[in-house]
Amino acid sequence: MNAAAELDPRVERSRRVIAQAAIAEMTEVGYGSMTIEGVAKRAGVSKATIYRQWKNKLDLVAGALDSLRTEMQLDESAPPRARVTQLLTWLADFLGDETNPAAACMPMLVSAAQYDPAVRDFHHRFSSERRQVLIDILRDGQERGDFEPGLDPDLTAELLVGPLFYRRLMSGGVFPTDAVPALIDAVLGPA
Repeated sequence: MNAAAELDPRVERSRRVIAQAAIAEMTEVGYGSMTIEGVAKRAGVSKATIYRQWKNKLDLVAGALDSLRTEMQLDESAPPRARVTQLLTWLADFLGDETNPAAACMPMLVSAAQYDPAVRDFHHRFSSERRQVLIDILRDGQERGDFEPGLDPDLTAELLVGPLFYRRLMSGGVFPTDAVPALIDAVLGPA
């Protein structure tokens, strides 16, 4: 796609509608049963419209999930602990929003990753990129002296997000956003 097409509001609207349809379709039928035809029907576009923008089903899902990145806004001027709180609060809200098809599709993606190596590679890469934001904040906090110098940022990031995903994927519950500060205190120690 050329730069002029990226700026065209009609193309952007079409991409957004198709991405939402892809997430809704995957949530409803699962990744394995999801088809480009089903997404096209749900979005009210032709298959050709989808294939002009994405190569295949996995590319479409990757693009749809990638579009979510713009929804998380962190105050980069805030201290590291406040940014950790912002990120985890956003994630708890995101995973706990039962009306959000993107949150509902996460179990489908995890399931598909068990059976499809291409989906597994994408899922691991996507998760790693998302986790890197938190790791970078933790490293920044270490450099500023806000967090212990011996803290392992990779492990700490997993400890912080693990309970949120556990509640969503394993218990059928949601992690309450008002419990985020207590989780941070449990992992990083009191402020």
